[in-house]
Amino acid sequence: MDDYYPAVFFPTRNLIAAKVQGRRLQEFMPIDEPVTATPANPLELGLLDLWTRTTAAMDTDHRHEFRRAVQSFLTACEWEVLNHTLHRIPDPIDYVEMRRDTFGSDLTKALSRPPHGNLVPPQIYRTQTLANLENTAADYAILLNDLFSYQKETEFEGDFHNGVSVIRNFLDCDRDRAVTLVNDLMTARMQQFEHVVAVELPTLYEEYDLDESVRDVLNQRAAELQGRMAAILNWHMNCRRYRESHLLHRFRPQPPIPASLPTLPFLRPTGLGTHGLRIAPPRTASQITSG
Repeated sequence: MDDYYPAVFFPTRNLIAAKVQGRRLQEFMPIDEPVTATPANPLELGLLDLWTRTTAAMDTDHRHEFRRAVQSFLTACEWEVLNHTLHRIPDPIDYVEMRRDTFGSDLTKALSRPPHGNLVPPQIYRTQTLANLENTAADYAILLNDLFSYQKETEFEGDFHNGVSVIRNFLDCDRDRAVTLVNDLMTARMQQFEHVVAVELPTLYEEYDLDESVRDVLNQRAAELQGRMAAILNWHMNCRRYRESHLLHRFRPQPPIPASLPTLPFLRPTGLGTHGLRIAPPRTASQITSG
């Protein structure tokens, strides 16, 4: 879907079609009842397969949470189509908030919590400390992706939903200055993440008088987010998806189809009933006269 929406809906600016597709996708994410809709394209077929296998071991509450996360992703994708329709480049604050959804941050959280069991009280996950922990990690990954994907999105896809593009438009600065500012924002988010781990989490433990088992789970959660940030950086550095050589190959113009293709003897139809297809072309007036 990350590639499908820009390829199909951005060039046409067809918001209605994007909304219809989004409503269709929701039909393939039931909570308890079986799916009754029939997939009409590979995107719907893929979601049906993934939803069925991913939610098989989830309880009802977790399925609702996971479905809301996917729906927020769909809504954010429609928001991007709307911006293309209106030729509107979002401001940095609006962009970062919505980018968390287009990056699948809530979806990732919904998938990563089950192994921790039910040791952590639900209200702990709703605290500002846990929100800061997860949002700073998500924002770092988002801005990292924007730096690597800038050329792909701006030069090859015509998309402006990129942190560098947003900063350039908002501050009316050049690309190099915008890249520097995005890097500064990444650094600031990483520093805040480290502050949450070193200061805010221990304060939370004392404030809620959490026992050692809960503290171990939350410490594990912080370590997982730290590992995820490192893994995302490693993936971007080694993935060909954003390399110029790959982009030139993937998006190279297709050669035009010749107006008339040469007639090759071995391509002529043969067999019973094809004699009429091998009639010689009509002669010109000069050929008739000379004959």
